[in-house]
Amino acid sequence: MNEVGSLVSFEARAEAGFEQLRAPASGQPCVHWRLRVVEHLTARTELVHEIASPESFDLVWGGDSTPRRVPVRIRIDPGMARIEATPSLHRAGTPGALAVAQAFGFRGALSVEEMVIRAGDVLSADGVLQDPTFGAGPFRSAAQGLELFEATVRLPSRSLGPALLPWALGTAAALLGGMGLATWAAWRYHLAHLPPGASASRIDRPPGSFARLAPPEFPRPGLP
Repeated sequence: MNEVGSLVSFEARAEAGFEQLRAPASGQPCVHWRLRVVEHLTARTELVHEIASPESFDLVWGGDSTPRRVPVRIRIDPGMARIEATPSLHRAGTPGALAVAQAFGFRGALSVEEMVIRAGDVLSADGVLQDPTFGAGPFRSAAQGLELFEATVRLPSRSLGPALLPWALGTAAALLGGMGLATWAAWRYHLAHLPPGASASRIDRPPGSFARLAPPEFPRPGLP
């Protein structure tokens, strides 16, 4: 199997990969959400859990201003990406904090920071653009499409009520944060939304400088 990768930087709008999700605290329809949950055990003791929706979503690039140019869909795997945005704060006792406690089985007082990526949000992204179907044999499915690895995705700040400073979660914060119970709860929360056979690709990415993407001319642009 041959795979070709190029370091790129571009802007695109977010769309759901399979279906829309719903953010646990705010209830907003979205394509991706992340939570930082702080359990207030005592006056001096707190537990912090980081939880994220595991479903992949798409960045749709081009095709808006020129009808003849077909938009390109680029897959983002949240477990392999760094996603930066400004979260909203749901204080202890608020409806959002209570909704998270009920959804994930937390007990006692807790506060929640929720970051949401909604369908239609314009994001800036950079990473290694790869086409897994490049050079594929006749029996290789072409449905996988383009994927962005070693991705950094940024959402400009917007007003969502009480908010904190921009929150950047690393590659596997929700999966390797040391809170196995919270991670399991995130997967359980969206288990019903995962399509049959869904999986995530993970490969190493080469170092190098970023190239700016030009407007797409073809459904699957050739990669250098």
